[in-house]
Amino acid sequence: MQNTSRMALGLVAAVALANGAASAQKKEFRYPVSPGASISVANEFGPVTLRAGSGNQIVVTATRRSSKVEVDSTQHGNRVEVRSHFLQAAKPEEGRVDYEIQVPPDASVMVRVSAGPVKVQGLNGDISIEGENSPIEVRDSHGQIHARTVGGAITLTNLYDGHVEAMSVSGPVTLNNVAGKVVTANTTAGPITFSGDCAGEGQYSLSSHSGNIDVSLPASASVDLSARSVMGSVENEFPLQPPAHPTMAVNQGKSFAGTSNAGASSLRLRTFSGKIRVQKL
Repeated sequence: MQNTSRMALGLVAAVALANGAASAQKKEFRYPVSPGASISVANEFGPVTLRAGSGNQIVVTATRRSSKVEVDSTQHGNRVEVRSHFLQAAKPEEGRVDYEIQVPPDASVMVRVSAGPVKVQGLNGDISIEGENSPIEVRDSHGQIHARTVGGAITLTNLYDGHVEAMSVSGPVTLNNVAGKVVTANTTAGPITFSGDCAGEGQYSLSSHSGNIDVSLPASASVDLSARSVMGSVENEFPLQPPAHPTMAVNQGKSFAGTSNAGASSLRLRTFSGKIRVQKL
């Protein structure tokens, strides 16, 4: 009797696995493009990963988890659109589509997601990513980079020579070795962490309403630094030369300002009620 029950349970499990495998369907789309191509991706549930590929083509590999969702992928000249399209109401796992996309390094990218993580690596075109609670990661890239979330974490690593903008309501923003002419990070409640040398003779601005701001700079950093917290506090461990002609009032524990080396880049730190900490790497 026990053996029969075990056999029945095993059969049910096997059928469930078979049904799951059958419902997960993978499709591949290939589009020849010329330099300066663009791609837009809209996905409600599931991860989106974009990497630099070889050759002048865009390769989209999409894996859907059920027949309740389909993939619409079309090409219009040098522009490719990819979208997850629901055929009926679906739970997150049923409506999930996993995207693996290869694009030319100079391609422009726009991604809109709801819950799935987004990863972008090795691209040099314009990159724009919008998500709700989706974690966003961009690394080893150049160009114009805009990342916005409601509650998702934003992590930017090894970005150079571009315009970088990261905005989140409550998610944390982390910038590691991010340098450019204009670099901004803004949150309402999320913390901001910056580690790098502020190269590029650019303008760097990190601001939050109630989130903390932590900055780590090497001794070689050439910065003109100012920090202010209205209701919170500030701490500075990085050696600075006080300005000869201050442009802001310096209050102990609330604000500080100064330069390091030639002060080639400006670094502006602002929060209303959070804490600002600057330390030496």
